[in-house]
Amino acid sequence: MNWRKVVQLTMVHVGVSVTVVPVTSTLNRVMIADMHFSAFLVGLLISLPYLLSPIQVAIGNWADSHPLWGRFRSPWILIGGLLASFGSYFTAHAAFLMNTDFVPGLMAAIVAFTAWGLGVNIASVSYLSLISEISGENEGWRSRTISIMWTVMILSSILVSIMLSRSLTDFSQEALFTAFGAVWTLSTFLILFGSANIEGPNHSVTNGADVQSANPILAYRLLVENPSARRFFFYLLLVLVSIHAQDVLLEPFGGQVLEMDVSQTSRLTAIWGIGVLVTLVSGIYVIRKLGKKSCANIGAILAAIAFGFIIFSGLVKTIPFFQWSIFLLGLGGGLMTISNLSFMLEMTIPKAAGLYMGAWGVANFSGQALGTIASGLIRDVTYQLSNNVTAGYVIVFGLEIVGLVGAVLLFRRITVTRFREDSAMRLDQMLALLANP
Repeated sequence: MNWRKVVQLTMVHVGVSVTVVPVTSTLNRVMIADMHFSAFLVGLLISLPYLLSPIQVAIGNWADSHPLWGRFRSPWILIGGLLASFGSYFTAHAAFLMNTDFVPGLMAAIVAFTAWGLGVNIASVSYLSLISEISGENEGWRSRTISIMWTVMILSSILVSIMLSRSLTDFSQEALFTAFGAVWTLSTFLILFGSANIEGPNHSVTNGADVQSANPILAYRLLVENPSARRFFFYLLLVLVSIHAQDVLLEPFGGQVLEMDVSQTSRLTAIWGIGVLVTLVSGIYVIRKLGKKSCANIGAILAAIAFGFIIFSGLVKTIPFFQWSIFLLGLGGGLMTISNLSFMLEMTIPKAAGLYMGAWGVANFSGQALGTIASGLIRDVTYQLSNNVTAGYVIVFGLEIVGLVGAVLLFRRITVTRFREDSAMRLDQMLALLANP
């Protein structure tokens, strides 16, 4: 196990991930609850990174066989990471410009959120592909690397959340810009140092990937015509829609329904993060005992129960119960994350790592996009029809419960063995078509 690479991969993962925290734990609440923008509009902007997720297939596929500056993955990690950090920083400025001059502000917001989104997508597929390639068939190395990366990422998210909460005790525009600037500084530092020499000049992907580079249509057919790949794609889509539909709404729910201030709602990410951290620390042991699929299903059920508790906390107007529900959501979400990610990294083949990781990245980000946009729209429409600010949130959280239960049922039909058999067979067919066009 190469500890230097583990440390660097962790730095990159944290550097990209913390760019999300100020946008989805603070800016969303400010834009919806304080600036009174439509939750649908805010959800659409925050979903731009996810709507751009198809670029992951293209970048992963291209990088499989086209080195940049003599490297296959690290240049894209650097480019994507820096785009994410700069884009995230300017989202706050764009939001305040929207509040004073809507049309120019909206244009600036589209640019800032798009830059952030492109960066997150490009960096994510690149470092996840690198993990898959470095680990090869060594599942122990892969599992430990994932556990370390996600544990440190959640710890960092907790610390950033606490920093944001303390920085915004006396809320002002200047305070928000300063807080976003601090996150940008941290993110940029981690990305620059994490990506430096993370990939040696002699590194190369296993090159049966010429299928993808030679004919991109055949590459997409590897995915579309593989029933196991299709099934896993839709499972990821459903589970991620169901767990992430709350991303843009929890802080506004706290502000509008429970009358929490900006400092209090910014702290919710830390509470959620502590729950995730507990499952990440114990996750490897639990997964070894129960298996990835069982742990993913247990996590989904815990998350569904948490959403039920969140609904109850809003109906009875109790902040402490709401906070405990967020902690339980972190427990369930963390167990789902570590289980599904370990499973996802097994659902690939060496000859097409970038292609498959790109596809799972599209499912991941598309699920978050659909969840965020749909939840904002449902919340807005319900509020307009009922004039009850609580009703829209309750409906969204209830639908998330239904989706999580559906994901548990779908997951029963998916196996790594069947996926690899289907993938190998179709890859051989594609190679034969290339050899005898």
